[in-house]
Amino acid sequence: MKLLTDARHLLHRAGIDVTRWPHRPEAGVIDWGLAEVIRSRGINCVIDVGGNRGLFARRLRELGYAGRIVSFEPSPTVLPVIQAAAERDPDWIVRPVALSSEPGQAQLRLHKDPELDSMLDTLPGVVDQLPHVAGTGIVTITLSTLAAEFPAIIAGIAEPQVLLKSDTQGYDVKVLRGAGASGLAPAVVAVLVELAAQPIYHDQPDMTTVMDLIMTAGFTPVAFEPFFQSSDGLRMIELDALFIRPDRSGPDWGHPDRAKSAASDAPADR
Repeated sequence: MKLLTDARHLLHRAGIDVTRWPHRPEAGVIDWGLAEVIRSRGINCVIDVGGNRGLFARRLRELGYAGRIVSFEPSPTVLPVIQAAAERDPDWIVRPVALSSEPGQAQLRLHKDPELDSMLDTLPGVVDQLPHVAGTGIVTITLSTLAAEFPAIIAGIAEPQVLLKSDTQGYDVKVLRGAGASGLAPAVVAVLVELAAQPIYHDQPDMTTVMDLIMTAGFTPVAFEPFFQSSDGLRMIELDALFIRPDRSGPDWGHPDRAKSAASDAPADR
């Protein structure tokens, strides 16, 4: 299995993927979107809110991103893991705090799977179906805000072009509101966020609430990719969503030549 994984990583670096067929049509679309947004927007700073073990930061490096990464991870379960990974990368900084709408302190619920650690309680019945969501304890963590952290995050970058990624298990709206009354800084040109089609935590905002907040701020969708489905595989539970701030004002209905090219590449009717 490790040989297959190593071989696939080598193919990814060459811009090639091998997967099962048929597969969900959106599989891998977020990686494609991230690579294109990083290239087209000249991303030179990534804010990784909910860094966990550092998987997202390593994913960015595999996609060829070489700029600054600032990860925020308060969980004592995984903080040593992400700190150890970042020690080997001079452009990767780890802040041992959580981001919220206000500074202070909060209770973080720990789970068997640290990727599911949250400041929110799980809904009744979730643990019965998903044993890895079972709680293992509660710790007190420090909260900061995006507005307070932002100057240090972009310090020394002449013309920052920032991608904000937020994966906080139901807390993403508070992360976004922590940008302040004026909203996300103009330097933030892309947002990657986790959406809940079916919440698993108490008071977890539904996906349309999160999307409305981002799109009202002037961002437009690039790609959506489910990563957690119901037992029959047909209902999305959680999905990643990538948004960009358009580089032009007004609608963009597409280039005529691109539309013609897409039409010519489409399969003929059967």
